[in-house]
Amino acid sequence: MWFKNILAYKVLTPFEYTAEELHDLLADLPSRPCGQLEHLTVGWAPPLGVGHDRLTHEAAGCVMIALRKEEKLLPQSVVREQVLQRIAILEQEGQKVSQRDKRALQEEVTLHLLPRAFSKNDVTYAYFDKRHQWLILDAGRRTKAEEFVVLLKKSLPQLQLEPIQVENSISRILTQWAIEGRLPEAFEFKDYCELRDPRQAKNVIKCLNQDVCSEEVTQHLLAGKEVFKAKIGWRDRLNFILEDDFSIKRVQFTDLIQEEAEEVSTETTVDQFDAEFVLCSGEFAAFLPAVLEALGENTPQKEVKAKAKKEELLMA
Repeated sequence: MWFKNILAYKVLTPFEYTAEELHDLLADLPSRPCGQLEHLTVGWAPPLGVGHDRLTHEAAGCVMIALRKEEKLLPQSVVREQVLQRIAILEQEGQKVSQRDKRALQEEVTLHLLPRAFSKNDVTYAYFDKRHQWLILDAGRRTKAEEFVVLLKKSLPQLQLEPIQVENSISRILTQWAIEGRLPEAFEFKDYCELRDPRQAKNVIKCLNQDVCSEEVTQHLLAGKEVFKAKIGWRDRLNFILEDDFSIKRVQFTDLIQEEAEEVSTETTVDQFDAEFVLCSGEFAAFLPAVLEALGENTPQKEVKAKAKKEELLMA
């Protein structure tokens, strides 16, 4: 179970549920297939997949959950074509078709075609890290993470979450690192970045298979562009894309991690899942504080401010 993205939240209300207690809370909103006339259904699914019924899975102090989303795929071009055909027939019969009639026809055609539409399934995984009081999602888009959190709060009404964010400008930090050709200890630029003119958001340059600290890139930066996305390596264990909104994407576990996973004796798919889950969550537990510190977030003053804000929320 290797996460490919990281969107992280702080758990402001202490998360102390056991896997069994959390399963019971999630069980009121289980995943299910779409009905014939439903466009979309969302619900909690077993993290271990088909053949398992537990909605939680715990290993090394972390509890994994999974949200399953099923959506009917109905191409609008097909709906539009049938609506136009019906309008043409009505007009040939001498009937005047109003905008209200067109909307009604569209709804009628959609309901007629929906039972035959293909279904798309999407599963989003996340886990609670009890030690650090984090919720870590494998989501590349914040809208996807927000959908997850909305359903989670329906199952856990008392849960309070706050996205882990960076107050400092990540673009300026990445730009400074590139110009200086030096990153904090244990981090290094890889061969990809994207530059953007802060005054013209659409003015973007993608640098692929190129040294981020090269003279060519530096000239663009000195001319006013900023690095807003870059591929970075950490301790020869993780490679990732860091974006200026502190989303971490395209996480790659290096051969070193893969070799450690292969050394673990596993006899079943559950054993394999556990081995990968423990390694993945363990790496993230060390990696996230390191990257936050590199970006200037783990200072004593900010920790005091964060603690005060947490206490304020708990008292509210």
